[in-house]
Amino acid sequence: MQGYWDKVLDRRISRRRAIAVTGATAASAAFLAACGGSDDDGGDGDGGDSSGLLHKQTNEASKAKHGGLYVSAQTNGLVSHDPHANGAHTQVVQRTYSQLFRIKYGELKNTSGEFAGDLAQSWELSPDQLTLTVKIDPGAGFAPLAPVNGRPVDAEDVVFSWERVAKQATLRGDLANSVNPSAPITSVTATDKSTVVIKLNEPNSTLYTLLGLSGLGTFWIIPKEAADEARLNVKTQPLGSGPYYLTESNEVNIRFKKNPNFKRASLKNNEPYIEEIYTPVIVDPATLSSQFRAGAVYHTTIPALEVVDAKKSLPKLLMYPTDPITNERVYFGHNADSPFIDDRLRRAFYKVMDRDAYVRAAYNADRYEADGLEVPTFWEGSFGRTSWDGWLLDPKSKSDYGDVQSNFVFDLAEAKKLVEAAGHKTPFEYDQVRSAAGPTSFARPIYDRMQIIEGMIDGSGVFKAKFRDLEWATEWNPQIRQSKGKFSGTSWGPDTSSFDPAFAAFFIYHPQGGYFEGGDSTLEQMTLGIRREFDVEKRKGLLRDLQKYDAKMMFNQKLGVAGGFGLTWPIVRNAGVFRGGTNWLDIFQGSELNAWIDETQAPKGTA
Repeated sequence: MQGYWDKVLDRRISRRRAIAVTGATAASAAFLAACGGSDDDGGDGDGGDSSGLLHKQTNEASKAKHGGLYVSAQTNGLVSHDPHANGAHTQVVQRTYSQLFRIKYGELKNTSGEFAGDLAQSWELSPDQLTLTVKIDPGAGFAPLAPVNGRPVDAEDVVFSWERVAKQATLRGDLANSVNPSAPITSVTATDKSTVVIKLNEPNSTLYTLLGLSGLGTFWIIPKEAADEARLNVKTQPLGSGPYYLTESNEVNIRFKKNPNFKRASLKNNEPYIEEIYTPVIVDPATLSSQFRAGAVYHTTIPALEVVDAKKSLPKLLMYPTDPITNERVYFGHNADSPFIDDRLRRAFYKVMDRDAYVRAAYNADRYEADGLEVPTFWEGSFGRTSWDGWLLDPKSKSDYGDVQSNFVFDLAEAKKLVEAAGHKTPFEYDQVRSAAGPTSFARPIYDRMQIIEGMIDGSGVFKAKFRDLEWATEWNPQIRQSKGKFSGTSWGPDTSSFDPAFAAFFIYHPQGGYFEGGDSTLEQMTLGIRREFDVEKRKGLLRDLQKYDAKMMFNQKLGVAGGFGLTWPIVRNAGVFRGGTNWLDIFQGSELNAWIDETQAPKGTA
């Protein structure tokens, strides 16, 4: 194992040096026309940290100015804009479409999970908790494009969208009772132009989260004109009532403009403030890094190894702490011939993973600390660290988990005993099924993190992976991701579950959940009990019970994550201040609708 970690560290050092050279030489080739800029960083101090690198974050919404251009980046190609289908078009959908509800942000902290209306201006849940009546905000309007031409959103649009979701959305099984008896919504009807009535098969405490899931394939509201694809084909023309609308989309550039009809009674200052968004498609990480360093991209995520170097070489950049990200899950196939139907192999599999070493390598913790930056690190179990505060057990804590906490602990000798007790020789060979990297598959950092995990497994002497790569769209997605665990061996993929752990429990551990990859009848019943409990503290208790049970069985676990640091040019204000809510504007690390552009802080060399 030591030889493997030496190689990991050597690769990181080599990459860091290469990036420093690439960033310096490629900056001169910035693809945006130079037009001057300011050297003033707006008087931002060092934030009081010992490293002297951090910008002190404060809510600057009171200083916000309307207008300006925000430049981000799209890191993989788009093949569709359909909000009800999977793909790489999350930014497009979150900026252009609306939902009925959304989760509020926390200011300089994670959200508590409080919900608010998006298209819903007011609502009432019946005493039996089976009927939700929603009034549509009369100010909400579609983008000023044909065939809708900026008309107001009405209840018929919501009903049409629901019918389309129930018929074809990729996550319809989490929503529509007509396709999944465990899903809660039995009907969505309109009683008049502004009133929607939603009927449920049983009380469901995750209802508002369910109606505000911001991932692709969920209940986004599209115009009823899309019933005729000859008039409006949302696969090629996204047209919604969100804060922006698309003005250009091709393999090179994506552009957005503020939707003048984006009105909500809850918005008091004509938010959002930013007028236009330019999102060039930059697939290559080195190119993206060089364009960011050149000031051609204002705000993006660059590899953790580059963050401190970029800040030191470009002092005008604002550096701020970021919360842990949503990362991947490692899971098992449960076909009859899959060896991992034996819980001893599942427990052994996770025990060959050194969670501390993984987190430090995957999230650059040691390098940050060398620069005087403290990085919080976390082990993860059933749910991601990004879940709402107060709901999670700590996999490092025996007082939280009891004796089953040992299943999270790195122990090669114990892993070997478990494999041999299951009747196998070590190293035990198994199938590792992966999504092949490609322009429309997962982002590069996901593959980098999984390379570390696969290296730990392969170097353990307990397991030996037989790797099999499948094309993402035509093979891996239908055969693995959407198979409900009907494969053999192991695989991995991004965790797309909700930050609401009560909803995530069903999504991950119920056979009809959107990310189910194996479980048992006990977990299935636990998830249903959690959904039926409206008392928040009791619901938290049920979630803790589920986490303990899953730690015993180790069906579908995460590994760990760390906080990090982000960078932005000071032209973008309020980035990273608002956290954990529905990413309405899709500014990295959140912004509510309060991000704004200070054009006096434009980096030199940008338009």
